[in-house]
Amino acid sequence: MTSVSRNGLPQLRTSSAPAQGPAAESTAEDQQRLQDLVADVKKGSVWAGASTLLLRLSNIVLMAVVARIVAPDELGVFALAVTAHAILISIAELGVASAIARTDLDIDEIAPTVASISVITSLFLAGLMALFAGAIADFLGSPAAQRPILILALSVALIGPFAVPGAQLQSTFRQDLVFRANMISFIPGSAVLILVALGGDGAAAFAWSRVVGQLVAGTLMFLSVKKKYPLGFNTAYVRPLLTFGAPLALANVLSQVLLNVDYVFVGRLMSTADVGLYMLAFNVCMWSTAIIGSVLNGIILPAFSSVKRDGGDVPRALDHATRTVALIACPIAAFTCTFATPLVAVIYGDQWVEAGPVLRVLSFYGVVFVLGLLFANVVISTGRTWVLFAVQAVALISLIPALTAGIHFAGLVGIGIAHIVVISTVTLPAYLWAVRRATGARTGMVLRSISRPALASMAAGIVAGLVTWPVAPDLAKLAIGGAFGAVVYGFLTWGLLYPMLPGTWLRLSGGRGRHVPGSPEPRGHAGRRV
Repeated sequence: MTSVSRNGLPQLRTSSAPAQGPAAESTAEDQQRLQDLVADVKKGSVWAGASTLLLRLSNIVLMAVVARIVAPDELGVFALAVTAHAILISIAELGVASAIARTDLDIDEIAPTVASISVITSLFLAGLMALFAGAIADFLGSPAAQRPILILALSVALIGPFAVPGAQLQSTFRQDLVFRANMISFIPGSAVLILVALGGDGAAAFAWSRVVGQLVAGTLMFLSVKKKYPLGFNTAYVRPLLTFGAPLALANVLSQVLLNVDYVFVGRLMSTADVGLYMLAFNVCMWSTAIIGSVLNGIILPAFSSVKRDGGDVPRALDHATRTVALIACPIAAFTCTFATPLVAVIYGDQWVEAGPVLRVLSFYGVVFVLGLLFANVVISTGRTWVLFAVQAVALISLIPALTAGIHFAGLVGIGIAHIVVISTVTLPAYLWAVRRATGARTGMVLRSISRPALASMAAGIVAGLVTWPVAPDLAKLAIGGAFGAVVYGFLTWGLLYPMLPGTWLRLSGGRGRHVPGSPEPRGHAGRRV
């Protein structure tokens, strides 16, 4: 008979449950399992990071081409359509697929039920999206968004069939297969985008490109998994799966509302061209999230659930993960803030330069957001999904009046300021509180992990700005500023960057105070690696 654990999920059989009793501690088997986890995390992180970086660079090049074909108002129409798409796609599988990525559960027992729930809900939501496409477009303030909304309904329907295969690859750290699927799908998706855009319908071009890319990537991931699960429905698992997944899905909905409600404000109070400019700025400010986000979403949940399952030092692992994220996100934000307008002009063309001022403000938002994404995944790994829902609800309640004030006092820049105020004073502190409750990690430890990368990035940005002050050409300004900033940042953070290089990777510690063979000895104060 299946029992239910404290987090609401069935207490399922696992193939690697740790042995019980004092004699089982620090056994050779435990050490080997820990080293296997470290190897899997390292391999998955490298593949996820490399694939995201390559895809991000490819998308920047693609968007640089398309931005010279489409107008800001066409991108604005798509931005409004994708707002509805993002909200529905976040609950298309009711959050149950995340249970597959938890390595402390038996996938064979729950996968058929997860697959059925995912398919049924995604098809139902896709039907609603198509049926009410016109009404949704009117509410968003752009009747022209109806056609791309209809197209994106197909994308919502595709979530269900590919939910379990995607979660399987995540749980086994096979980001190399995800990389292959994404790179292959990028080609037909890009071709569709350029061809349809040249035909004169930029908003529909973005929508069709997303559907085609998702179909190709999902099919390849489905073919990549070794074990394929048929649809099934075990009523014993429906309630615990929904108990785990529903709060996560609701939290995802609120997260997407938080990310997209600003488009609705701009669309209704300003123009679709302003929406397009704002979307461009927002996408650039999220470059750090785009680079790190797939690593966090693909690695943190299974990795931290494994560390917790094996009795590892979760606060120590969080310390290392936070520092790593900050080392990547902070310099990207500093460079983006310092060279916002030249960056937009060089990559996307002069018709988009009005996005520069709001990008300068939003660059800080990208750093705080990606840190919140890390903390959210850590909380999910402990099964406390209701906490995420509460955090997002409080943040949304705070954001709506802040956006109203911001857009009336400072337009697009005011919206960026509102985002930063809310995420810094409401969302991030709430996540830190949740992480402390879930893992025992002290807030001071987390903030210390962020401080050095943040201060080094500020210094690098200031030096780069001063050096390039007399430089006129935008491209030269970016090249010279980037070079000087990189040198300064590398000099100030070399002690933290060096252990991350291949061959010196800092490994996750599997037990408090226990040294993993092949990893650097702990240094500094207890519980931290320097």
